[in-house]
Amino acid sequence: MKRILIVFMLGIFLISMVAAEDTTFGTYKQRDCIDLIQTCSSCSYVNILSVNYPNSTTAITNKAMTKSGSKYNYTFCQTDIIGTYVVSGEGDVDGTDTVFAYDFEITPSGFAGTLGFYILVLLLSAGIIVLGFAKNDAPIVILGSFGLYFVGIYILFFGIDGFKDPVYTWALGIIVLMLASYISIRSSYELIQD
Repeated sequence: MKRILIVFMLGIFLISMVAAEDTTFGTYKQRDCIDLIQTCSSCSYVNILSVNYPNSTTAITNKAMTKSGSKYNYTFCQTDIIGTYVVSGEGDVDGTDTVFAYDFEITPSGFAGTLGFYILVLLLSAGIIVLGFAKNDAPIVILGSFGLYFVGIYILFFGIDGFKDPVYTWALGIIVLMLASYISIRSSYELIQD
C-alpha cells in the first residue's frame, strides 16, 4: 500500500512539472500577422529579445512591445515559413528583470492535426467509389469522386499539416484532383455509352 501511495505522489509531482513546461502560444495560419501578447501589471517595460524561425535563424531582435493597461503587444507578420517559432523576451516584473519564452506554430491552414481529416475523407471517398464499382453503378462512383475533388482543392488551398514544403503539397493536391477527374470522367463516359 505504501508503494502505491509513493508511486501515486511521484506521478502527480512529475505530471505537474511537465505541465509547467508547456508554454505554447497556439497555432496560426501561414502569412497572417500575430499579436504577441505578454501580461504584466507591475512592469514599466516588456521587450521582445528575439523571434526565431523554425530553422533557428532570427526573424527580429530587440523590439519594444506597446503597452495598453497591463497588456503588452507586438504584432509579428513574418510568418512565411511553416513550423515552430520561438519567442524570447524580458520585462521588469516588480523592478526585477525577468525573462520569458514561448513558442507558436505556423501551419498552412492555421489548424494543427488535420491529417486525420484528410484520411477520413479519402477513406469515405474510396469506400463510395468501391461500392459504385461493386454495384456497377456509375453515378455512385461519380459521387465518390466528389470527395476526391474536395480533398484535392482543400490541399491546394490549405496544404497538409506536417508537410513543410509547398511544392510537395501542390503536387499531392494536383495528383488527387487528376485522380478524381479520371474517375469521374471515365465513369461519366461509361454512363453515356450505356
